[in-house]
Amino acid sequence: MKKITIPLIILFTGILISGSALAFKFASPSDPSAKVVMNHSNSAKQLFPVKLLMVNGENVPVRGDAVWLQPGEYELRFSTQINSNYTKQIMGLKQRRGLESLKNTLKINVEAEKSYYVAYDASSNNTDDWQPVVYKVK
Repeated sequence: MKKITIPLIILFTGILISGSALAFKFASPSDPSAKVVMNHSNSAKQLFPVKLLMVNGENVPVRGDAVWLQPGEYELRFSTQINSNYTKQIMGLKQRRGLESLKNTLKINVEAEKSYYVAYDASSNNTDDWQPVVYKVK
């Protein structure tokens, strides 16, 4: 049994290492890059925080409040951080069960030396219109 276990551990370790080598590579803040800020929101305007899940279809490790991207076009996928008190006011119970089906992708073209502030816009009375947006560019 020990003879089989050791090669399996080596095999799985190799898969994990090679898998992490294929993960999306973010730019460094010191490179010519754009900053995408995700945690500055405004609940009074129904703009809620988001967490980045994927970049161009690739899963990404949990990041802090911002990421840096090389200039170019991206498709970003987020999870929403909508205030539950707000959803209770706007949505019925059946709609709240379907929150995971809300729009959660944003196509964005970023330029170096600019900051893009992203939030989840839930300002419409129609939940089909809710989506991640860039609400400010600096």
